[in-house]
Amino acid sequence: MEPFFLGLIVGIITSAPIGPVGLLTIQRTLTHGRVSGVLSGAGAAMADALYAGIAGLSLSVVANFLASARVWIHLGAGILCLWFGARALFFRPLRRTAARGYGGPGITWTFVSSLLLTLANPLTILFFIVVFTTLQLDHPNPLRLLSLVAGIFSGCLLWWVGLTLATARLHTRLESRTLTVINRVSATFIIVLGLISLGSVGHVLLSAHARTP
Repeated sequence: MEPFFLGLIVGIITSAPIGPVGLLTIQRTLTHGRVSGVLSGAGAAMADALYAGIAGLSLSVVANFLASARVWIHLGAGILCLWFGARALFFRPLRRTAARGYGGPGITWTFVSSLLLTLANPLTILFFIVVFTTLQLDHPNPLRLLSLVAGIFSGCLLWWVGLTLATARLHTRLESRTLTVINRVSATFIIVLGLISLGSVGHVLLSAHARTP
């Protein structure tokens, strides 16, 4: 199979599980429209493509740095989740006949915040390393790697665009009260994920303290 199409499949599989970024994309689509959802998905797709490129190039220095900095990364991810969730929790989305306009935060911040939240999960690079090794793509030539990474980016983006369009279509069929409930449930899950991330940081720090003589 051509690297691009293989990457397309890998990208869709990578993005399909609903995590913090998925919930954030759904919440932003409900509250700010399709453009906000697509921008959030594009940020996540860019982060996944970056990690795939690092894995494909076998940049062990970068991978080791991300592993060693996982406490700080989880701390940042937890704070971002709490912030996003708290803002979303008190936002009341209104029913629109078409969720096409953009009324959210700045375009750059919408993209970058999603990118940072995705990068805050360094386990993604380990996933790509395992996938590339399994498919015997751990040492591809530059052109094949470029095609593979482009496919992964496209697959991720395709998934996020599909999720955004499905959410936006649902948005136009629901009443404002129902939208508010969905928004608050999504926001609550984002906050819970943030607390879990911060809890893992606390666990690591307490374990390190306990091992200190």
